[in-house]
Amino acid sequence: MKRFVALVASVVMAVGVHAQLPNRAKKLVGTWEYKFNSGFEVMELKDDEIVGLGYRINQKTGDTSRVETIRINKVNKTMVYSMTNYKVVKDSVVATTQKMVGSGNRLKFQNITSLSPHAIKYSFGFLNRNKLFVRVYYQVDAKPVKLVLTRKKEE
Repeated sequence: MKRFVALVASVVMAVGVHAQLPNRAKKLVGTWEYKFNSGFEVMELKDDEIVGLGYRINQKTGDTSRVETIRINKVNKTMVYSMTNYKVVKDSVVATTQKMVGSGNRLKFQNITSLSPHAIKYSFGFLNRNKLFVRVYYQVDAKPVKLVLTRKKEE
């Protein structure tokens, strides 16, 4: 009986730490292409988090390089967004990671580790769930940079 109570208590504590992602976040799963074939994002659902890899395509050479990794998960009732950017400096790759938090189930995240970007917001087309808008706010009151991606059809 004591083992059963201990097992139930540990399960309840584990569920409290990592909550389930909202359905809106799960709609990010898939491959998304930028306009003009300049790059793409691949989002996958792994356990209770979304893991995304961002790639850019060199238009002259056709080479593809990974430029970012993102993770979205929910801790208690807070959405957490972690973004690692990769840049080539001289002959080495430099990675910088930023953490952001969201409010409720919305896909808008405020930066808590640095000043820029201030926030990132994901939204879908009004009647078209295959269109994704990413707005990057570099300053609090500035207009966002708006990126438009289209879901790549599965073959």
